[in-house]
Amino acid sequence: MIIDCNTHITRDGKWFHTAHDASLDRLLNEVKNSDVDAAMVVPLPGTIANDEQDALLVGHESLVFSGSTFNPALFANPREAGEAFRQEFSERKKTLVKFHNRFGKYHPNDERFLEVMKVNDALEIPMVIGVCGLLHDRNTTNAVDTAMYFFDLAKKMHRSNLIIMHGGGTQILRIAELCRDLHHVYFDLSMTLSKYKETSVAADIRWLCQHYDRRMFWGSDFPETSLQQALVDFDETVGTLAEEKRLNILGKNIQQLLNLEVKAKA
Repeated sequence: MIIDCNTHITRDGKWFHTAHDASLDRLLNEVKNSDVDAAMVVPLPGTIANDEQDALLVGHESLVFSGSTFNPALFANPREAGEAFRQEFSERKKTLVKFHNRFGKYHPNDERFLEVMKVNDALEIPMVIGVCGLLHDRNTTNAVDTAMYFFDLAKKMHRSNLIIMHGGGTQILRIAELCRDLHHVYFDLSMTLSKYKETSVAADIRWLCQHYDRRMFWGSDFPETSLQQALVDFDETVGTLAEEKRLNILGKNIQQLLNLEVKAKA
């Protein structure tokens, strides 16, 4: 069972200023024509709303299933952000909720975001929290140390699981070392694995897959990378790996974490 844990679509198929085709039709075709059995579709702030994406995916659940996103910066204060999150997710089954501070235009330590983390931790069924591991852009007011940030964030989570999306980019090994004893912290390899496959980061990822295989998730970051190419990149980067570890990373881990009932393609 191979599950792509991080793909994106838009209603019109446009992907920012690029020529990438982010349409649902393209994603469905890639799942059908690759070695991938299913893909999780994760909305990004400003590209598609949760309900819009859910509506698009109706009837295609055997190939694609939906994650969610939430932007705390849409609310005036921490209390309002926390209450809005509670209203949206308190009755939901466990799912991945992605937070993206650069797209949402808020600082990683924004009090509204931190309040939402507290609210989620207190839900009867906490959502799995995915946080983009690329914290900085030209609009960031002041930088934070990425590894220390995720360690501190994870320590505040007592009942929630945290997926560091893109593994924190080039900081993936350092973050994993800091969080080695925090077993509720997981790492998504999408984008980072493909982008840095010709750099020393590839050696870091190879080591992590050999030693942290129960905490790694494979993904493509579609439409930036095709599903099949991301699989090739994984095999070329990781090299020889015990079959059990390979299957953990390629689908079993995310399937168990989210209690997914996904069947292999016929």
